[in-house]
Formats: sequence, C-alpha cells, structure tokens
Amino acid sequence: MQRFFLALHATAPVALILSLLLHLRPPPGLAPLAQRPVWTVWALIGGWLLLATLTAWALRTLALWRVSLGGAGALLMVAGAVGQVRGSAQAPAMLASLAAVGLVCVGMAAFIGPQRVQAPRRKGVRPAAVVPSSATARPATDGGWRLREGSGRIVPAHLPFWWCGVLALESFRLAHIVATEPARSSGMLGLLLAFWVALPAATLRHWAPRTATLLWVLAALGYGGLAAKAGLPQWVVASALCAVTACTTAYRPLKAA
Repeated sequence: MQRFFLALHATAPVALILSLLLHLRPPPGLAPLAQRPVWTVWALIGGWLLLATLTAWALRTLALWRVSLGGAGALLMVAGAVGQVRGSAQAPAMLASLAAVGLVCVGMAAFIGPQRVQAPRRKGVRPAAVVPSSATARPATDGGWRLREGSGRIVPAHLPFWWCGVLALESFRLAHIVATEPARSSGMLGLLLAFWVALPAATLRHWAPRTATLLWVLAALGYGGLAAKAGLPQWVVASALCAVTACTTAYRPLKAA
C-alpha cells in the first residue's frame, strides 16, 4: 500500500500531461471539451490509478521515480511539439518553456539517488534500556513543544494520505455529481486544495515537517474559506481535519538517544 501511494504521487505529472494530450485530440462521439464534460475527469482519474497500479507493481522505489520523472519530461516535450505542429501565436514560446521544464525533469530522473527517495533505515536492534549521560542528554523541549523521550508516533504514517483521498473524493462528488451551485464551484476549489496543498503536506511530513505543517495550515484556512462562502458542513469538517493534522505534524516526539 505504501508503494501504491508513492506511485500515485510520482505518476501525477504523467497523468496530467496525458490528460492534456487527450484534450488536444479527444475521442470522437463524446461531448466536446468546450462543454466541460465529466468524461475528461473520469479519464484523468482512471488513467492516473492505472499508471500508479502498474508502476507500483512493476518498479522499485528508485526506478519508479526515474521512470515517472523521465516520462513526464518526455511527454512535456511531446506536448510542446504537438502545439508547434498545430500552430498558434504562442506555440514557439510554449515549446521552449515546456522543453525547459522537460529537461529539468529528465535531469532529475538521471541524477536522483536512493538517498533522495527513501530515508535510511536502521537494521540494528536497540538495547533494552539506554541511560544518556549528562553530557549527551537531550533537552526536554523541541521548538516550544514539551516532548517525552522515546514517545511514539501520534498519527500513523499512512493516515494523512487517506485523509487527502477522502477530501479529494468528497470534492469530486460535490463538483461533478451534485453539480449545483454553490457545491459545484466549491468542490472544484476543494479538489485543487486536496491535490496541490494537502497531498504535498502529507508527502513532506517526514522530510520537511515545518513545511508540511505550513501546508496543512494553508489547507485548513482554504477549506475554512470554502465553509464560510458555500455554507456546507463538509468544509467545516475538512478545515478542522487539516488543522488537527497540522498540530500533529508540528508535534515531533524525540527519538531515544
């Protein structure tokens, strides 16, 4: 399950670019894109889940990131080339910008290493009891929080990802199934908050906890604004959920010395 969540995060750019290419040449017989049909959203979600499932099953962690970043870079260049062929006033500038971003993605795929995608794990067994000396003893506080030595995790590692999924699903339901105002517009904004704010916050929890805390606070403020504007109780719960997650992310228990 952890690898599947990681694959969801890694393959998101590829799924978005494939959705963009699908918009350039949609299948015949379906509603035109000018009507903002729901089938485009389902195509994005289905393709994203399929890519994540295949990459999680077939690739290891390092290869997963390299293939996803390399594929995103190549598809960005393809999108720029297709725009150049179709012709428009902005096509040369878009081709140059997409090629630049694509080269950055390919460079990241080439130089990324295991230490960048997975934290080192200690395989040794710790002693049953450790008594730190006065010279090496750690203080009882960390960044203003009073912490207990050797205390465990407050929130399981996978739970913020499930919360992001719940926020995204409820936003999608309001935007594309309820599809009446004010639910529709608030659902679209809720999807953006879940994807671009809450999901990065869940991903950065262990690597950059301060940044993750800030993102959760921004998500809580965003959903609070939706609650005030749309008057839906779902956004009140979402805002409270993000605020609680921000507090638990900022509270980092000390490890045993």
